[in-house]
Amino acid sequence: MGLDEQFEIMHKRYGRFMECVRRGDANAAAEEFARFCRGMQGGNLKISMRTLAAFTEAWIELFWQGRRHDMMLQAAEDAEELFGPDPEWSFARGEALFNLGRFEETRATLEALTTEDFEEPMLFYLLGCLAEREGKDEDALRLFQTANRLDPKNLSVPEPIDEEAAVAIYNECLEELPDTLAWELKDVPVYASPLPSDELLQSTLPPIDPLAMGLFIGQPMGEETSSWASDQPRILLFHKNIAKAAGDIEALHDELRRTLFHEVGHYFGFDEDQLEEMGLA
Repeated sequence: MGLDEQFEIMHKRYGRFMECVRRGDANAAAEEFARFCRGMQGGNLKISMRTLAAFTEAWIELFWQGRRHDMMLQAAEDAEELFGPDPEWSFARGEALFNLGRFEETRATLEALTTEDFEEPMLFYLLGCLAEREGKDEDALRLFQTANRLDPKNLSVPEPIDEEAAVAIYNECLEELPDTLAWELKDVPVYASPLPSDELLQSTLPPIDPLAMGLFIGQPMGEETSSWASDQPRILLFHKNIAKAAGDIEALHDELRRTLFHEVGHYFGFDEDQLEEMGLA
């Protein structure tokens, strides 16, 4: 097959691919692209390193979407090794390290990028999260403000709230529950803390999301009771993470309410799909 004929086939495949994209059928678009890749195996067109780097970037994005940050980290490190240093690869590595709870490595990786011409909003947001975990609130606020300036639509400056105020809002939200549900929750403690501890993050594999707003731990209602302390049901709420999702006090109240009821839903045995249907995902 000559190159001209091969490109004609590629163009038709591209047209089908874009048709799928335009109608929002991601699975069909992926299948069209897979057919294109299979067709390339027997063709005369040489795949460049630039194209392979683009494929690797897609792998990194897919691993990020699937929250497989261990695989994302491997892909970013492989990209740096095979295609050379690049701020995008370094940032992907830093983002993966952050989500794996490897904060010292995260800081070293991300701070190195601040000396380069790389104004990625999430770079400053994640550095703000690190400063917040270290109790450097003024540094954190400055970094969150920089992230917000670069991406005001998606990255808000956290609405300040202390633990006492957060608990007061939680108690107000609990009063919204029907009496029957409130009775079932009477022996389920709700703990408020600023952020998940390093120990908690590393208590599961894969690690818990450092930006988790809440967590239900223990046995859901209806399961056989256990005498182990680790199995006792409890709800953990992380008000500084919740504050990062809110741009004003009204939004903060809504996020606190949604997070609390989401974790309450887990105690009652609802899965993520059911919680989403209830508007609590």
